[in-house]
Amino acid sequence: MHGLPPAAVERLARAARSGVRTSLLSASSAAGIKAVGLEPVGEVMGCVVQSMVPRYQTYAPSYNIGNIAQPFLDALNTGYATALARLREEAKALGADGVVDIRLSTNGLGGGEEFLAMGTAVRAQAGVRPRSLFTTDLSGSDVAKLMQSGWVPVHVEWAGAAHTIFTGYGVQLQTSFYAGNTEVDLYTALINKVRADARRRFHDMVRSANADGGIVSDMALSTWEPGERLMAALAVVYGTAIAQFHPHGPGPARTLTVMPLRRQGE
Repeated sequence: MHGLPPAAVERLARAARSGVRTSLLSASSAAGIKAVGLEPVGEVMGCVVQSMVPRYQTYAPSYNIGNIAQPFLDALNTGYATALARLREEAKALGADGVVDIRLSTNGLGGGEEFLAMGTAVRAQAGVRPRSLFTTDLSGSDVAKLMQSGWVPVHVEWAGAAHTIFTGYGVQLQTSFYAGNTEVDLYTALINKVRADARRRFHDMVRSANADGGIVSDMALSTWEPGERLMAALAVVYGTAIAQFHPHGPGPARTLTVMPLRRQGE
């Protein structure tokens, strides 16, 4: 349980002593993972509260603005990475093979920010077990559909990108009262750039996980003004890297086997 806070270590020890297995799964998700030979072994959590670089803080003059948003993005990367790492440590301490239905959230605490990752640790019931712990934000029922179609989750991935532009005279003209319905060229370029950079980073993270593909669960965009005549944008891509284990075609697509409730011969 390397790197876990003392409170997390005590919570895991308490769960081990009681023998009670808790889960964050819905009834359909619990039934889904059971159908593919997985069972829940407990809910797991990764948490970190860190001091954050203010989103609105300006680090450079308007003529050299390329990295103004980077410190804020770095803080987000560190927060989510730490929370997910601690979640994985808790799952390993429970002897789990993976964590499903991972949910990420943040909560402001004074001058800091809480990064929270929660999910349900699962273990394979069969003799063949994964060589390394897998993580996914997919629900238990979606994991079952994925596995019965010949794919397995590898890693949950959070990829962000941020950039800042100087909004000069051209932007003022295109956003004035008299401009009418016209495209704001620099804003369009800014949004396209951060979205493309976030997707490219997600792609690179999937590749580095030695996966065959990725399922994007969420894409988000936020903008803010870090200074006078400055506009910043942050794009996020969140999802799961997946690998194929049926190289010669997909497996069955059904999640659950339906057993007819009738006597033989009827």
